[in-house]
Amino acid sequence: MSTLFEFSALPYRSLKPSERERFENALDIQYFASGHTVIAAGAPHHALLILNKGLIAEEENSEVLTVYSELETINSKALLNETAQQQWVAIDDSIVFSIPRELILELIRSNPQFGAYFYQDIAVRMTSLAHQAPEENELQALLLAPVTAAYIQPVKWLSADASILDAAQRMQSEHCTAVLIKNAEHIGIFTQRDLRDFVISELPARSTAIANYAHYRLHSVADDEPIHAAMLLMTKHTISRVIVRRADGALGILEQVDLLAFLTQHSHLIQSQIERAVSIDELAQAWSHVDQLIRQQQRQGVKVTLIADTMRELHRKLLAKTWQLLAPAEISANVCLLCLGSEGRGEQILANDQDNALIIADGFSHPDLAAICAAFNQALIRFGYPPCPGQIMVNNPYWRRSESEFKILLDEWQVQTHRENMLHLAIWLDAYPVYGNKALFARLRDYLYQSLVENDSLLAHFALPIEQFDTPLGFFSQLRSKGGLLDLKKGGIFTLVHGIRSLALKAKLSERNTYRRIEILKQKEILSPTLASDIRESLAYLQSLQLKYGLIKAQQGKLLDYGIELAQLTTLERDLLKDTLTVVKRFKQTIAHQFKLNTL
Repeated sequence: MSTLFEFSALPYRSLKPSERERFENALDIQYFASGHTVIAAGAPHHALLILNKGLIAEEENSEVLTVYSELETINSKALLNETAQQQWVAIDDSIVFSIPRELILELIRSNPQFGAYFYQDIAVRMTSLAHQAPEENELQALLLAPVTAAYIQPVKWLSADASILDAAQRMQSEHCTAVLIKNAEHIGIFTQRDLRDFVISELPARSTAIANYAHYRLHSVADDEPIHAAMLLMTKHTISRVIVRRADGALGILEQVDLLAFLTQHSHLIQSQIERAVSIDELAQAWSHVDQLIRQQQRQGVKVTLIADTMRELHRKLLAKTWQLLAPAEISANVCLLCLGSEGRGEQILANDQDNALIIADGFSHPDLAAICAAFNQALIRFGYPPCPGQIMVNNPYWRRSESEFKILLDEWQVQTHRENMLHLAIWLDAYPVYGNKALFARLRDYLYQSLVENDSLLAHFALPIEQFDTPLGFFSQLRSKGGLLDLKKGGIFTLVHGIRSLALKAKLSERNTYRRIEILKQKEILSPTLASDIRESLAYLQSLQLKYGLIKAQQGKLLDYGIELAQLTTLERDLLKDTLTVVKRFKQTIAHQFKLNTL
C-alpha cells in the first residue's frame, strides 16, 4: 500500500532514505465520497493529508479558496497550527494519503529543507525550490563557494621606487605572474603582460621605475564573496586576475587559470574565445558552447538570476565584438550600439529574439553604415538570435537614427501616448550601451529624464499594457490555459516586469534590471519588503520555468516561446505556479490602483 506514494515531488523528494522508510511505514489511506467533509472547520488536524485521487475544495465562510488535485498536499499550514478556520470537502470521490502529525513534526525538525515547505511564506518556498537537492547540485556549490576555496596566490609586494628589473627578478624567483606596489595614495599591479609590453619599448629596465608602468585601477572581491562574483568580474572587465581583499588589506591574487582549474564548466573560456575571435566564423564557434553552458548550469540547479548575470556579460561581449569585427573604427567612434528590452535589462538567457538600436552622432554619415547594420543583424541570426518580430533592430531606420532625431522621437512617445509608443518607451527605458561612443546614449538618457514632467496621464498610459493580458488564474485558484498551454510571459512575466518598470519610471530610476529596480523601490519604501520579496521570487520562478521548458523545446527542435504545457509540470511546480500567479494578480491590482487605470 505504502509503495504507491510518489517521492519524486518536493518536499518529499528531500526526505532521506531512512526518513522515507519511516514515512512509508506510517502511511495510511482514507476514502471520502463526493460531498463528504474531509476536515471540518475548527477540527483538530491529527494528520497530513495528500490527495492521491479525486478533487478536494478548501472553503471558508462558504467561499471556495482553492481546489486540490492529485498529489497535492491539502493541509500543510493548518497542520502546524493543529486547527484552522477552513474546512475541506470532497468534490469528487477522493482517495487521500494520511501521515500522523507527530511524524511530520519530527521530520520538519530533523530535515530543514523538508520543513521549509510547511512553515515559510511563498517567497521562501520558491527560494527553497531553487536550492533543491543540494547533494545533486555540485555546480551551484562551486559557484557559491567563497573565492578562498580556489587557489589564491600570495601577495608579492614591491616598493614604489623599485625598477622594472626588480619586478622581473621577483616574478622569476617567486614563480608569480604579478606583483603589487604601494605608494602614498594608491595600490598598483604590474603583470607579466606589462613586462612584455615594456620589453618591446627597449627602455632600460634597471633605471625605469615600475610605478610608471603599473595599473592603479584594480578590480577586487572580498574573501567571503562567491566564486561567481570573481568570474563575473573577469568576464565584465576582460581581465585575467582579481585582487582578493580582506578587512586589513589585500589577501592575494586569484588568477584566471586557477579559477578555471576550480570550475569544470565556466563562462570565462567562452568570453576569452569571444575576445580572441578575428572573424564572424570564429565568433560563431565560440558562441556555440553557450547552449551547453546554460544546460549544465540549469540542470545542476544554478539559480536563474545567476545564469542571467553570466549570460548578460557574455551577450554584451558578443554584441560588442560582432560590431567591432564589422564596423571600422571611424564609424564606431560616431555611433553607439544599444541592446534593448530583456537584453538591456540583462534578463535574457535563451535566444528568443534580438532587440537593438543605433544612435548616430549628429552630422555623421557613412555610405556603408546601412550594410554594416544589416550584416550585424544577420550575424546575430547566425548565432541563434531570431529577428525581432517587431523589427526592433539596427537594420530598421526607425531604430537607427541621429541623436537629434532620437530626441524628437522621445518627445513624440511622451506626447502621443498610444500603445505602440508606450511599448517603444518601455523598451528604451531598458536600453544598455554596448559599444561605441557611449556619451551619445548618456545624453539621450539624461534628456529623457529631464523632459519627463509630473504627468499622471503619461504614467497611466505607460502602465496600461499590464491590463492587456489576463492572469491565467481562474475560480478556485485553478490554472487556466488554452489547449493545455499557458503563456508565462503574457500570464505573469510581463505584468511583473512592466509593473516594476512603471514604478521605476514614476520614480525616475535610471536602473534597468528588474531585480535591482525592485530593491531600489523597496529602499525608497515604494514597495513593502513583503511585496518586493514576493515579486522578486515570483519573477525568478516564472523565469526558471521558462528556462527549464525552453531548453526542452530547443532540444526537440521546437520554436522558442513562453508557452508551457501544464501536463509537463510536477505537482509542486503547479502548486508554486498558482502561488506565483496569485502574486501577479495582486500586483496587477496594486498597479491599476496606483496609476488609476480605471479612468482611461
